[in-house]
Amino acid sequence: MYLTLNSVSKLFTGTGKETLKEISLEVEKGEFICIVGPSGCGKSTLLNLVAGLDSPTSGEIILDGKKITGPGADRVVMFQEAALYPWLNVMENVMFGIKAAGYKKEKQKEVAEKYLKMVRLFQYKDYPIHKISGGMQQRTALARALALDSKLLLMDEPFSALDKQTIHILRAELEEIWETHKKTILYVTHSVEEAVYFADRIVILAENPGRMKEIVSVPFKRPRDIESADFLSLRKHILSQVQLSAWQIAEEEFDKREAAEL
Repeated sequence: MYLTLNSVSKLFTGTGKETLKEISLEVEKGEFICIVGPSGCGKSTLLNLVAGLDSPTSGEIILDGKKITGPGADRVVMFQEAALYPWLNVMENVMFGIKAAGYKKEKQKEVAEKYLKMVRLFQYKDYPIHKISGGMQQRTALARALALDSKLLLMDEPFSALDKQTIHILRAELEEIWETHKKTILYVTHSVEEAVYFADRIVILAENPGRMKEIVSVPFKRPRDIESADFLSLRKHILSQVQLSAWQIAEEEFDKREAAEL
């Protein structure tokens, strides 16, 4: 198996709160996995552990036969905010990572141009970052992430801060890129619609502590019609599971407050 999480748990020192408990997951090379769940269930924490930005309290994470013990060039993270360098233009931002990876100057330009064309931004390559829209900034961030050609792309709600029209455009572009290159992706999202649109499988997390509730396979052919009856039915099922977890959390918190007041 390409990516394996073996009984991964995370307890944050000082809080006594176990954010994740015994998460086990196997991901095949080229799979698109989406992770959903109520707020506070540990979705972003899980992504950070796979990225090596934090370490599990127990359990292990293995990528392509090697245990993850810290950040590495084999994993690239794309966040909600584009996190671009404002003093560099679009092309220079895409070239930044591959320059740090030691590519020769001619190769840096060649690779950057390839991925800017892929995200339909080549004509904006010389634009300062502040002169392009939020959607274009996220495209630039995506081109930069893809240019590093990592084994695993980790995406933490990359489109959630954008307007609906831009989100639909970027979803279609990412889906097209994934179909072409079959990059292995772990994608955290609050949008169940987005998860059903993208995923081969959807991991549903529950909270208190964050744990695996269900893994749902998505059998629909791509590109997917978000208004089809099958799509809406699966979306409804997953949404009901996420909402059920949220209600259970609220009831548990209410019971704790009542007990404390007695």
